Amino acid sequence: MSAESQPTWPVRRWAKTTEAAAHIRVNPEVLRRWNRDRDKYPWLPKPKRVGKDFRWDLNALDAALEARED
Repeated sequence: MSAESQPTWPVRRWAKTTEAAAHIRVNPEVLRRWNRDRDKYPWLPKPKRVGKDFRWDLNALDAALEARED
């Protein structure tokens, strides 16, 4: 199989809560509240826990916000 025929996978971009909140232009506490109140915000992608921190998939976050705007 040549390098040209191999599938290309999208690069996943991960960010801490403060970085993810800045990316979507909200206060980090808003993103934390949305994550705590999953019943009210089911469209929000779940973050991964790394130690005490959360890591957000920025691609999934962007896609969820775009879907809500449509």
